[in-house]
Amino acid sequence: MAGAGVSGSWVVVQRNPLSGSGRGVRELFRLVWALRRRGFRVRLFSDRVRLDAWMRAASGIRDVRCIVAAGGDGTVADLVNRHPGIALAVLPLGTENLLAKFVGFRRSGEDLAEVISGGRVCRLDSAVCNGRRVLLMVSCGPDADVVAEVHRRRSGHISRLSYVVPVLRALLWGRLRLFEVTAAEQPTLRSGSHVIISNVPRYGFDLPFCPGAEPDDGLLDVRIYHGIGRLGMLWHVLRLKLGLPIGVAEVTVFRTSAVSVRVVDGGFPAEFQYDGDPGGPLPLRVQVERGSLCLLTRA
Repeated sequence: MAGAGVSGSWVVVQRNPLSGSGRGVRELFRLVWALRRRGFRVRLFSDRVRLDAWMRAASGIRDVRCIVAAGGDGTVADLVNRHPGIALAVLPLGTENLLAKFVGFRRSGEDLAEVISGGRVCRLDSAVCNGRRVLLMVSCGPDADVVAEVHRRRSGHISRLSYVVPVLRALLWGRLRLFEVTAAEQPTLRSGSHVIISNVPRYGFDLPFCPGAEPDDGLLDVRIYHGIGRLGMLWHVLRLKLGLPIGVAEVTVFRTSAVSVRVVDGGFPAEFQYDGDPGGPLPLRVQVERGSLCLLTRA
């Protein structure tokens, strides 16, 4: 959903020091140089507290055109939560970069400087989950266990290889739980062992869990997997990746403006994840907020 442009001479860059290396760092500095060639004043931060203090001091004094999230999807979501309403651009330096892929941001400092210079914005939906703003998806099930384990073990940059062992452990030996789902436009109670609430069509590892999701339709796409066995879930994921048919009785798919999830399998604890970060224990409630994310874009 295209909107009006933005103005301002300052560009603030938030770099996640745990995201990106090699080419990513080079592109970050190319972005700074390219912006300065275009006449912008640039401030680069790796410390969140210092960026926040600068933004507070700049309020009403400096004209901030946008904040650049130089990192992964978690960096983008973190900035949106800390500075709602400020236009955002993304230099994708993370593992999956799902939002950047969908919108068309490339890992190119020169290209992003051109987008920022153009100043054109689009408005996308975001959602609020248990008080925190979410841009991409919320889920509970084996993938939430994987996210929690990866972040517990994290000591530096996360790559796709960081997920291999946790994914295999969750699918082959993890505990499957039963979740109960209620939704605003779906009065029938639903249950399943894996729940995804998404605002974009593709998931990590390019899995098309919600291929019909549109981030500007004012709705969340919900997908509930009803299988109960770990091997069955593994086979389900493989078929998704390979584009093989999925049985109608295997999943329930619907759209809604608000959804709640709780765990109902005898009191075993369960956590959820949002935008690739650990979200904490269930229950959860997610509600869409239409057009609440302002992104710089080419078109």
